[in-house]
Amino acid sequence: MARIEYKWDDPKFNTYDGLNLESLYSALPEQYKVAGKPTLVFMTSDLADDAQYMKNVDATTLMDENIQIGAGMFQQMKINGNKIKENNPFWKILGGKQLPRMVVVDAAGAKVGSVEGQDISPSKVFALMKRGASKIYKTDLETIVKESKTILTEIDQIEAKRSALETKKSKSTANKGAEWAKEEKVLNEQMKAVEARDLALKKKWNEDRKVTKA
Repeated sequence: MARIEYKWDDPKFNTYDGLNLESLYSALPEQYKVAGKPTLVFMTSDLADDAQYMKNVDATTLMDENIQIGAGMFQQMKINGNKIKENNPFWKILGGKQLPRMVVVDAAGAKVGSVEGQDISPSKVFALMKRGASKIYKTDLETIVKESKTILTEIDQIEAKRSALETKKSKSTANKGAEWAKEEKVLNEQMKAVEARDLALKKKWNEDRKVTKA
């Protein structure tokens, strides 16, 4: 599967002015309010007692393809959970009993739900993400992930053919420049077509929504 990287943000919270305690976005930069997306909040821990749980999340949950792909439909935030205390005005949204914690908020910044500590698993986090996405997008998250996997598989296949062609060129002693250029052109056209389909699908998913952007 083509590599997918998380785009974690660590925003600065404004916990003083114009707060709406039902909306996490009221304490965040404007970009969160106007994006019209749900947010996946990863509450981390740097305490030794939570180290194994953190390793489990990194090695299993965050490596899960459904979550990696599905996260593309979310804003992504990573916060040191040890810094969020019970006196924090957004404890109702971000707080809990254990760390690490995964929290999902909707497009308005309201809490959808959370899963934490030893209960964190790929299936539970993805179920939570599906709940969050269903409040905003008309296309369900499972369908988005399934169609995205098809695109990513095609990208992998084209990249494999490109790699094979480069290997063939490096090992060959024959002058087949025209033949290789033709193969390269075909692969480039295939990649361009797949990338265009990918962009069209993402545009459709983002625009076909239950709630309008702010």
